Amino acid sequence: MPRARWGLQLDVENFEAYHRLYGGVADLSRIGAGFSARLNVIRLPRLVLHERRVEGVLSNRTWACVGRHGFDHITLHLLRSGDFVSGPPGAERRLQPGEVVVLDTSRPHVSRMTTRADLLTIQVARAHVAEVISDPAGIHGTVLPAAACGLLTDFLASLTRRSASLQPDPSAHVAAAAINLLSLGLKGLPASAEALPAEAGDALRRRRAEAFIATRLPDPNLDAHAVADGIGISRSVLYRVFGVDGGVRRFIQQRRLDELRRALLRPGETRRLGSLAYAHGFATESHCSRAFAAAFGLPPGQFRTELTRPDADEAIDREDSLIGLARALY
Repeated sequence: MPRARWGLQLDVENFEAYHRLYGGVADLSRIGAGFSARLNVIRLPRLVLHERRVEGVLSNRTWACVGRHGFDHITLHLLRSGDFVSGPPGAERRLQPGEVVVLDTSRPHVSRMTTRADLLTIQVARAHVAEVISDPAGIHGTVLPAAACGLLTDFLASLTRRSASLQPDPSAHVAAAAINLLSLGLKGLPASAEALPAEAGDALRRRRAEAFIATRLPDPNLDAHAVADGIGISRSVLYRVFGVDGGVRRFIQQRRLDELRRALLRPGETRRLGSLAYAHGFATESHCSRAFAAAFGLPPGQFRTELTRPDADEAIDREDSLIGLARALY
């Protein structure tokens, strides 16, 4: 692997060392017959690239992991070779070499590398992706086939090879290029669910439903009936599409909680909790508080207080944690 100009490069034979690097992002455990990892991490303005050869690791980003900190990015995993399974819990896919899976770190996902997987991974902040892709949450779990993302994969391969000779990029052109090529790859997917296998058709229906929900989250009357009518499908199909989430009602509530958490993380957000609850579609402040605590372990008021503690960022700013690197994305 080429030497990283920004970031770190190392061979990791000890699972605990790997856990120190990535354990703040997800719950990690060993699987398979053995563990090894070789890493090359490159930090650029608004983009972090991880070149990894890993085996023997299960990575599970649960709702509890999501609630621990404001790690809120879009992640792309390109499989170059080997065996890699990834996606939302219950909807994981085994990637073929050349395919890319798109993951939203504000939502749960699982990745399994039982035997050796050679991966290129990039992370970009949601806010920058949203400048090009209107609803980044709607692409969570999308797998781009090699035919649809060839330009993106070629770009990432070239970026990795040339990392040692890259010139300073104060305007973040590299990150912008990656996001635009992702958008181009998404546009290369079929535009209609007609004449597609049931699994692929449901994936497209889900993206349409998630986009509809995203634009109407503040409406307290948003429910399964409104979503089904809004995108022109039956409620039974809608329930099937959101079965992995426990139904569309639960999905809507979790999206509202995600958006509320993001609002609380913004330094300039000073609205009262009651006003924030109503602005995010909750009928009452008490219901909002109970749901937030169930999802993230703390009620929203205590969550806000914890963020202001002087040592609140200490755990995620350590030099041996890659979350510190990821803060450069904003």
